[in-house]
Amino acid sequence: MRKTVVVTLALALTLGVACSAFAENVGTPAAEKTNNNATSPAASESTKATPTGAPSKFTEPNLKLPKDSGGKVSSFLIKDAPLPSDFVMGKPTAPLTIVEYASMSCPHCAHFSTTTLPEIEKVYIETGRVRYILRQFPLNEAALKAAMLLDCVGESSSDKYYVFAKVLFDAQSKWAFDSNFMAGLETIASVGGVSKEQFQNCVASTDREMKVLKNKKQASDELHVPHTPYIIVGDEAYEGDRSFENIAKFIDKKLDEGRH
Repeated sequence: MRKTVVVTLALALTLGVACSAFAENVGTPAAEKTNNNATSPAASESTKATPTGAPSKFTEPNLKLPKDSGGKVSSFLIKDAPLPSDFVMGKPTAPLTIVEYASMSCPHCAHFSTTTLPEIEKVYIETGRVRYILRQFPLNEAALKAAMLLDCVGESSSDKYYVFAKVLFDAQSKWAFDSNFMAGLETIASVGGVSKEQFQNCVASTDREMKVLKNKKQASDELHVPHTPYIIVGDEAYEGDRSFENIAKFIDKKLDEGRH
């Protein structure tokens, strides 16, 4: 785990320099301004993170504002986790599994990744009490290509999948909201050791695109994913405030249930 953190830090620091050239041209889109009256995370993403020319196949799910528990989840997607297509962070013996559905261009997902997930990792994952699975639920073309890149690098190792996911979320404002988001993704891939040819193979593969979209459709059909991030802790959807303090209480409750 320490090696993963070091690699992530090195990649992120290098990325800050490598991305500067195109970041200057991106600027701050008007849609990035915070709207405190937004009614849902995914609704905010549809305003903030849809690049020019995003295809119509990316339809928004049934949106709602998270409130308290989302209830029990009985789908095999959760009961049988991890699935063969999953990349797992944490020990196989962990008694509790957290599954998150996220779109890489979703600002709320990025906020969770940069503020709450590191605390969950330190307190629960590294101590062997929780294992965590990030599943891709792309809401636009930029997120789809990022998901394909992640799936591709994840074939090398789960550690690499999560290193790249962290960097993509950390640098989200530098690539996800630009109509030329592919240039940003290629820069990130290059900094992470992915050659231009490898990058093209990752993001141009029809089979990989179908795999990502098939997994998304399965989640839509089985779980009716209402927004991103959509977080399931054990067998129950978490729909409360996503601060570490609040989600930790929910995790502790589920761990306690497992002991009885």
